[in-house]
Amino acid sequence: MTTSTHRSADERRAQLVDAAVAVMTDDGVRAVTTRAVTARAGLPHGTFAYCFGSKGELFRAVLDRELRQSMAVTFDDDSVPVEDPSERIAAGLLAYLDRVRAAPDEALALFELTALARRDPDLRDLARWEQDAYAQAVTGNLRQWSDRHGRSWSAPVDQVARLLVALVDGAMSAWLSDRDDSAAAATLRLAATMVGALAVQDADAKGVRS
Repeated sequence: MTTSTHRSADERRAQLVDAAVAVMTDDGVRAVTTRAVTARAGLPHGTFAYCFGSKGELFRAVLDRELRQSMAVTFDDDSVPVEDPSERIAAGLLAYLDRVRAAPDEALALFELTALARRDPDLRDLARWEQDAYAQAVTGNLRQWSDRHGRSWSAPVDQVARLLVALVDGAMSAWLSDRDDSAAAATLRLAATMVGALAVQDADAKGVRS
């Protein structure tokens, strides 16, 4: 019984996250109210309080899911079995670009949510959490890849991760403004070349892993 109840709560949370993203995408972040979200999910309004303690908690769940999906796309080792760091990074970034291109309105809504969180005192912790969560996730993926392929980073890997996150954010923001696929792809390949150059063979490494 306990397991069934737990699964039911997780399913309802997932429904509400889906609904929140749909409302944001169609009508903007300001339109995300507890009633709008539960109505879009087809659930009783009281379900919201059962699943989330606040709207901020819902937004965090939205961003957390986006983070996990983004990492799965960008660092999918099975899709590009190459050892060259620049090629590997470029393949991941271009895959992420394809994901954004496939759902631009959703990507805009998520950018809007992040911008709102930076301005709203009640959500400022959410903006900081998102930035740190992306940096930590990318750091882990970069470290895992370099360890697997016998490489080290010539700069602290957490700094490399933050550089990569900043480059990708800028490229995606530019694409959402001009929808120039070629320019975005060229920018991401250049970013991959820059970041990939920081990964060196362990035999020649003079940098640090941490």
